[in-house]
Amino acid sequence: MSQLFNYNTQSQKLIISEYGRSLQNMVEHALTIEDKYKRTKMAEALISVMETLNPYVKEQADYKQKLWDHLYIISDFQLDVESPFPPPEKNELVKKPEKIPYSTQPIRFRFYGRNLQYMVNKAAQMEESEIKNEFLNLLASFMSNSSRNWNNENLSNNQLADHLELISGKKMNVNPEALEITLEQRRKKFFTPNNNSNSGSNNTNNKKFYNKNKKNNYKK
Repeated sequence: MSQLFNYNTQSQKLIISEYGRSLQNMVEHALTIEDKYKRTKMAEALISVMETLNPYVKEQADYKQKLWDHLYIISDFQLDVESPFPPPEKNELVKKPEKIPYSTQPIRFRFYGRNLQYMVNKAAQMEESEIKNEFLNLLASFMSNSSRNWNNENLSNNQLADHLELISGKKMNVNPEALEITLEQRRKKFFTPNNNSNSGSNNTNNKKFYNKNKKNNYKK
């Protein structure tokens, strides 16, 4: 009974599953064609079939070359045809990628993340300036939000300053009274008393203009 059916588990492994087993069988048939001209015509027909089976490949740059590369890969690089593109190097495809280095440095506070640890170390290397102070305020604001989201805890300025010093390895001293963790606190820097007085006079003028228009509307 097993000889009447061909099961996929008994067949060769699919090299590129997106194109299916039927196309892989057609590629194997193309390898048996002795005439190179007919074999090339068969390969061109297979490229058209592959383009139909995988229409999204057209969205990629140089998709024609990628289809020919896939055809060579499916043939196990045994296909000898007049291709418009050079065949890919087998050694380059089977070569294992280089390992990505992963930092083994432990994280002092995991709920802040490793990126914040990098930024704190960068802040520790900066000279004392207004830019550094603003940078520390932004870091403290992020730390406050992270602690609230992950630990449901509202950290005080003293705690944030201690954490910044610990993360930096005691390379910098942070004044908790200088931390402005909210956007409203940082905005106060840009509002001078003169601006406030002008805004007050503007509000008074606007109020007078509104009342005048209101009286005119009642007269009508």
